[in-house]
Amino acid sequence: MSVMRKRERTDFMQAGAAVLTWATVTGVAAWIVLRSGGTPVATLLVCALLAAANLAGILVACGRFGGSLTGRRLGHAVMVLSALTLGFMLPLDFMPIYTIIWMAMTPGLYSARVSWWLLLAIVAAWYPVKDIGWGRDGNIFSVILYGTFHLFAMLAARAAVEAEEARDRAEFLNSELLASQHLLSEASRQGERTRIARDLHDLLGHHLTALSINLQIAERVADGEAKERIAESRALARLLLSDVRDAVSTLREESAVDFARAVSLLVERVPRLDIHLDVADDLSIDEFEVAESLLRCVQEALTNTLRHASASRSWIRLWREGDEIHLEIRDDGSQSKPLVEGNGLKGMRERLAVLRGTLVLDTVDDALQVHVTIPVAG
Repeated sequence: MSVMRKRERTDFMQAGAAVLTWATVTGVAAWIVLRSGGTPVATLLVCALLAAANLAGILVACGRFGGSLTGRRLGHAVMVLSALTLGFMLPLDFMPIYTIIWMAMTPGLYSARVSWWLLLAIVAAWYPVKDIGWGRDGNIFSVILYGTFHLFAMLAARAAVEAEEARDRAEFLNSELLASQHLLSEASRQGERTRIARDLHDLLGHHLTALSINLQIAERVADGEAKERIAESRALARLLLSDVRDAVSTLREESAVDFARAVSLLVERVPRLDIHLDVADDLSIDEFEVAESLLRCVQEALTNTLRHASASRSWIRLWREGDEIHLEIRDDGSQSKPLVEGNGLKGMRERLAVLRGTLVLDTVDDALQVHVTIPVAG
């Protein structure tokens, strides 16, 4: 099963559990309110709208409608606001279960530090909701009790998120290993073909040339049938020399690195990213150093996207234009902070400088775009 399918199945299970819990709490609350009677119709309608908004927030926060991280956080905010309002209007002790669902989603949307602050905020918010809205005594004990449930939900969700992130890192490292292994095997294959071509040209080609010259000399001094046989042998030597030259040319022409396969191995198991790879059909890379540098650029760009961009999709394009190979990488993430080049980007520039290549970073619609250019022999 692919990484993206695993991610979709996890999100689906999380959304299913959240909706099931929402349906249980909402159904029990509706049964109690309708059974007790005396609640104004307008209040019932407002509560129904709030419950519907809470459900919509759950689905958006779980990513069931796609969207960016900002959109999911917006749905998460709708969840907590509708839950607190419902808790204020309906004096039912189990209403904090709505925010327990909300708390369980928090680690997947925010850092651990922010999650702790949100935990303290929601526990503190429930006390005035119950104290002012319900007007009962002993609310502090109820708030503390449900606060421990919120804590448990957050810690359990945080552990699940960290385990999933560790698994994603392992998947990505495995992809990097497979891509590097393939590239090294291509380098070995390329080196072996070059060695064979060189040996054929330097040894067999020279010997056949010497043989042809000796036969030419022998043909001039020979008479009769021997001269005819020598002429035939000389023609065969010339034909064999031509075949050797063709074989050498073919070996050198077919020594291009299978870069498309290497980059495909790298991107096919990248977690949390839907990657669109476009490698031009006529792209041919003969130098291993060029292929390795391009692969490391793709690897570093994807790593930065996963760490900082909060993107869900990435586009990678590779093509040749004249005597230059171009690599363009962009995503649908958002650069909320000014770009600061770290060791990864500096390493990319240093690697490209050796090959007289260039790295251009640009921001398009708040998303970072990477453009690499490497000159190659014609």
